[in-house]
Amino acid sequence: MVIAVALSALVAAMAYESFDGASRNAARTREVLDSVNKLDKAWQLIGQDMRNIVPLNAELPNTQVRFEAASQKTKGKDTFQVIMVFARRGWVNPLGRVRSDLQQVNYRVAEGKLWRDYLPERNLPLENIDFERDSFHQLLLDDVADVQVRFLSEAQIKSNGQSVLEGNEYSKAWEPTWPPINNGAGGSAMPIALEISIELEGVGRSVRLFEIPQK
Repeated sequence: MVIAVALSALVAAMAYESFDGASRNAARTREVLDSVNKLDKAWQLIGQDMRNIVPLNAELPNTQVRFEAASQKTKGKDTFQVIMVFARRGWVNPLGRVRSDLQQVNYRVAEGKLWRDYLPERNLPLENIDFERDSFHQLLLDDVADVQVRFLSEAQIKSNGQSVLEGNEYSKAWEPTWPPINNGAGGSAMPIALEISIELEGVGRSVRLFEIPQK
């Protein structure tokens, strides 16, 4: 009798451990899938922005938001950094409001979150724009560990040939910031392509390549 009770208790304990482990794994799977879905939606929005970037107007260089971007300098949730600033066209206006179809957009990382800030185009120099105070804030992702960007300029293709487009490590030869540190590598013109890499805690790194409009 005692042996039977002991065996029953052992089987019950093993069954509980198995059920508890399966439950934790299922919960973790749901968390990862939720993060992946949010990442996919973020990529869709970023892709829309990249396809609609407004190239710098050479005739009005001081009244337009210039495309500027740089990789996240330090990993972790203590980072506060602007990743990209630019102007984009094609802002949908279903309510027919009296406003421009141009947006000024700012991507930033703050405390492990990726934010998209935007406001109507106002033809103001970048230094006169206060995104933190005046813009709308759109949370894209939580648990962001790192965001890296790289840029391909026309000058790089001319100087290095097709090698900047070939091989598994092709983008490592691209510009790490825009505008390039060396103005001779592309000046203030638009990059031809942009590679963005986003790393999420518990999910890993995801990379996308975008062509940048030149007109």
